[in-house]
Amino acid sequence: MKNPPSFLTLLLTGLLLLTGLGACESQVTTHGNLIEIGELNKVEIGKTSRNDALFLLGPPSFEGAFDSSRLYYNNQKMEAAIAGRTQTIERELIVLTFDESNTLESIEIRDKTTDKEIVKLEYKTPTPGDTLSVVDQLFSNLRRR
Repeated sequence: MKNPPSFLTLLLTGLLLLTGLGACESQVTTHGNLIEIGELNKVEIGKTSRNDALFLLGPPSFEGAFDSSRLYYNNQKMEAAIAGRTQTIERELIVLTFDESNTLESIEIRDKTTDKEIVKLEYKTPTPGDTLSVVDQLFSNLRRR
């Protein structure tokens, strides 16, 4: 007659099964700057300067390239499904706009439903001329000389 498995063997087998099953769940990650409501309540329209806002909220995710009177704080939760695409679960974008004297003029809060959908390019940004053949490249180099 065979001996039944020991308690330690059953325990280790159970732990291995639970660990394996735990690895089969999707991963949720957070990206960007999380601005708490308490921090946002400290900035006042018409009173807070740009430097004060930066001190209270920290560095922005990005600034306006053409309109430098704006600061953008982006925060999003992403879910990477098992063998699937990464999807945005939650997204919040806080836009602070300043007037000519660098005083806070407005605060705009956008979420995933009120913001425009961001299109992700799969592999690289298409640029004109990146599909030249070898012959085209040789002739273009000869024309430069």
